[in-house]
Amino acid sequence: MIRDINIKYWGMNVINLVNEVKKEHRLMVGLMLLWSIVTELFSSPEMSTGINQSIPLMVVLSLITFLLLLELSWWLLTRFWLRVGLPGVDSIFLNYKNLEVWQQIAFFWASFCLVLLVGLGCLVAVI
Repeated sequence: MIRDINIKYWGMNVINLVNEVKKEHRLMVGLMLLWSIVTELFSSPEMSTGINQSIPLMVVLSLITFLLLLELSWWLLTRFWLRVGLPGVDSIFLNYKNLEVWQQIAFFWASFCLVLLVGLGCLVAVI
């Protein structure tokens, strides 16, 4: 009975801890687990016949690198933004609807191109 209560208490603590963690960090932990699973999966000779063993690992590594650089870039942007004394980034995104339609489209495409370029750069850097 006491052991059952301890397991329930421990399980609730783990669930609360996971809920407090940011989505980005949960994704990073998931990618790290994926890294170990892919490594174990392709370590056996039966699974790696006909497949270059390093390709799946490079893809997972490029995803991890991309997410790390994206998080670092966001952190640096917010730090520099506040040091300069500009209004918060959140208030700028909230005023996105007040822009003209052509400005909204240009901002959307510029953001998309930057994220795509960073992802491509991470993939090229890893491979």
